[in-house]
Amino acid sequence: MWKFVKKHQSIADIMRDKGLAKVGDGLVNLCYSLAKSEVLGEATGEKVRDSVLARALRATAIYSHISRRTDSGAAADAFDAIVAYLWLTERTTTEDLVSSLVERLDLHPEMNRKQEGEAAVEAFQKVLEGLIDLLPDS
Repeated sequence: MWKFVKKHQSIADIMRDKGLAKVGDGLVNLCYSLAKSEVLGEATGEKVRDSVLARALRATAIYSHISRRTDSGAAADAFDAIVAYLWLTERTTTEDLVSSLVERLDLHPEMNRKQEGEAAVEAFQKVLEGLIDLLPDS
């Protein structure tokens, strides 16, 4: 485990950790870019929109650990923080995250931005649901 990673006692603490969110932002974008490249068969450099991650988080049970009035940016940060925490504590790997996204991303070259966003929301929701059991209780 990385020395700078705090031992969080709750999911809510992880979701509020701004440092984890910063690390997670780059990690989530990298994993999505690799997964999308694999699915479409060509290299892409993609950044995941906050609204995609926010909608994915809101569709899971752990959304109850943050305020219902949380805006898309803060909800996306919470998603990023969760992924970073699990990666930094070696409960998941980049390879696991990418392969999990690849399995769930139903993308086609002719999709428009809105359709791609919908597919990404569903994929990220399923990935997060698969990670929930790796988080601390409460």
